[in-house]
Amino acid sequence: MISDDEEIEDEEGRYKQKDIDESVKSLYVTASRFEPDRVIQCHAESESGETSTAQIKLRIIQKPTFVKDVATRKEFTADSMVKLPCDVVGIPHPQVTWYRYGMAITPLPGHLSASADGTLTIEKIQLSDAGMYYCMAYIRERNEMAYKNVSVIVNAAPIVRFNYTNPNITSKSNTSFTCFVTGHPEPQITWKKGDEKVPLDGQKYVLSANGLELSITELDKSDAGEYTCHAVNSYGEHNTTLFLQVIDVPQGVGAGVVTGIILLVLLVTLLAVDLTCYRTRRRGFLMYLATHVLGQSAPRVKLEDTDLKKETMAKSHVVNISGIDA
Repeated sequence: MISDDEEIEDEEGRYKQKDIDESVKSLYVTASRFEPDRVIQCHAESESGETSTAQIKLRIIQKPTFVKDVATRKEFTADSMVKLPCDVVGIPHPQVTWYRYGMAITPLPGHLSASADGTLTIEKIQLSDAGMYYCMAYIRERNEMAYKNVSVIVNAAPIVRFNYTNPNITSKSNTSFTCFVTGHPEPQITWKKGDEKVPLDGQKYVLSANGLELSITELDKSDAGEYTCHAVNSYGEHNTTLFLQVIDVPQGVGAGVVTGIILLVLLVTLLAVDLTCYRTRRRGFLMYLATHVLGQSAPRVKLEDTDLKKETMAKSHVVNISGIDA
């Protein structure tokens, strides 16, 4: 056996030759490192002196393999610099790509970057960077790949905020306030009114299951004041305050006032109609008051000439057909 013009001899951990029978010999090769492609030749000579040669091209390959186990869970403190290694070997050397939520991570200057050795760097890591990451090692020419997942957990002190800090709510109504909190581990929430804890009686003051929403029913003036949402975990604490103002319900128009207005409108309408009748036909309630209460005589209506003519024409005419005067 010859390799690159050098005769191959048995070498522990490297080469081993074995005779199968008088005419067949095998060669076992152990590759422990990357080596360039090489040609191995087998020369044979018969008893008659004839020779023949066969050769094979040897290529050493290796599937993508992680050098050491990548931890499946890593915890970091917010604002720290994080490095996620992806130590992998393969022949040829695999291409390394980092993914998050199924999408390849795009470098972001000043925050996210990946080095040639496959290490992912996150500068000033934030809560928003937490999640599941995975490293994919890929040898394109053989379509071979390997994956490693790592869950990134970011620990941070709480941050608390309200959507609004000076609500004005009418009395007798119900209201609720939501406290928006970030932080890890999950912060514990406490509500205060002034310097005292809110008396959570389940009726007047009701707290949601997660403690983030405070509801108040049947507001009155005594409910006005400062309400504070306080959050604390092992990395710190934070709180924010809103000031509730309870305003009186505007007094509406009562039923009696509405009835009075309707009656007044009706009376004015009747008087307007009666006045019209009094001025045109000398009739109506005003005429009755003038004649019966004030004692005035009813004025006589003077008919116009046209009215008299109409009245005359309307009378029946008697025609004498006997020739004798009636």
